[in-house]
This record gives sequence, structure tokens and C-alpha cells, in this order.
Amino acid sequence: MHCETRQGTKPDHWYVAYTEPRRETVAREHMERQGYETYLPMHGRIEPMFPRYLFFRPATSSQSIAPVRSTRGVQAVVRFGNVYAQVRPELIAAVKEQEALHKHRPPGAPLPRPGQRVRVQANAVALAGLEGLVHASATRRVVVLMEILGRQTPVRLPAETLEVI
Repeated sequence: MHCETRQGTKPDHWYVAYTEPRRETVAREHMERQGYETYLPMHGRIEPMFPRYLFFRPATSSQSIAPVRSTRGVQAVVRFGNVYAQVRPELIAAVKEQEALHKHRPPGAPLPRPGQRVRVQANAVALAGLEGLVHASATRRVVVLMEILGRQTPVRLPAETLEVI
């Protein structure tokens, strides 16, 4: 598939690769070797923010995304029917902002308990207003099950970005 932008320019939108379990970094390395720009949002330096999902985009509008499907570590490219899912650059920027919040926010809020419904507060711009169910909590991080890309996805968030509803 080719992107619908001017020939030779970098596409604005991103695509989403669904990786093999715990192989996000392997997929990222192999995709970058093929010339794709990648973004793997992380919690700290160890855990992916969205386990098994890796954002990517071609280097130019003429670079096909078809080879990604057979890239080591990639299970599939996310699509809805026959159309590849596309992510606007504004959402990628918001996720990057959320990632920065995770790295720099001091602890302070009590931890929500498993089973409680929570809403992401406005200070967490990328996911502000989204709601989910607390799956687990430890230290300062809370795992919330949220509906993302049509499926229940565990999202790790700082406790101070959540309000119990």
C-alpha cells in the first residue's frame, strides 16, 4: 500500500503494527533497518505503554507498508476490514506528551483499587476523559483496562492522572 501524499514526502499519518508477544523492540529494530520511522511509547525504560503495539510510518510516500507484515517481530498491521488503521500525528504528539508525564511526574495520589472505574484527568492530555476499569495497581503505577483500537487493552498510568468515578 502506498500513502496518499506528494511523491517523496514523508506521510503525516502513522500506522500501527501488532507485534508478537514481548517483541516490540525486535519489531522496531527490524522496521528501522528497512527505513521506517517508528515510535514505541514506553513506561520508563522497560515496559511498552501499549503492549504489542508499535506505531510506524514510511520514510517517503512511495515506500510501501506491505513489507511490514513479514517483518521479524510483527504479527500483523492493524486494519479495519481492508483499510489499514491510520493514526493522526496529533494523537502521536499527545501520546509523547503522556509518556513525558510518566517520566517526570512526582508521586502523590493514593492508588485506586482493582475493580474501581476510573477516568483519566485533563492533565493527562493524550488520554484525557477516557474511562476504564482498574485491573491492578503497584507502587505509583496503575493498570487500567481501556477500549483501544476495538479491544480491551491494559494501559499503565501514573495514579495521579486518574480519578475514581
